[in-house]
Amino acid sequence: MIKKRVSKKGLSVVIGYVLLITFGIILSVIVYNYLKSYVPSEALQCPEGVSIFLKEYSCTDNQLNITIKNNGKFNLEGYFIHATNSSNDSLATLNLAKYYANSSINVGLNTSSAVYFHVPVNDSLAPSEDSFNIFNLPNKIYSIEIIPARFQKDGNTPRFVSCGSAKIREVLTCS
Repeated sequence: MIKKRVSKKGLSVVIGYVLLITFGIILSVIVYNYLKSYVPSEALQCPEGVSIFLKEYSCTDNQLNITIKNNGKFNLEGYFIHATNSSNDSLATLNLAKYYANSSINVGLNTSSAVYFHVPVNDSLAPSEDSFNIFNLPNKIYSIEIIPARFQKDGNTPRFVSCGSAKIREVLTCS
């Protein structure tokens, strides 16, 4: 009986592809589970009792003076302030935080996106406290939107959270 030699070259190539695909799938499952832990499961929200009130304002062509009162139940760390520079705009897009000027009553701290409270007793605005702030404006504004912000605990880490549900909008009448 004559035995034919069977070539096993094709079989080893198929086994190589199967192993390559299996390793790719296993590696993708490991990477997915690793990266899944970096994405928060739900967005941080401010508590229901967060509220801010624009007590008074005065403005000229190049300066806006506002007094903000915390009329909520929780301390506030700062706020986001945006304005409209046209009476036809309904969405405030001009970020006023970068035009913040230190006031003599309560010294605050600004970043390019938010204004942080810096009152003498602690670094937050307690309920029923006021804060006076001055903004040097680049041009005339017609309305402002103020969104309070506070630090919210996420596990053991405090995170700066915008309280969009407590946003206030005020149409300004400047002389």
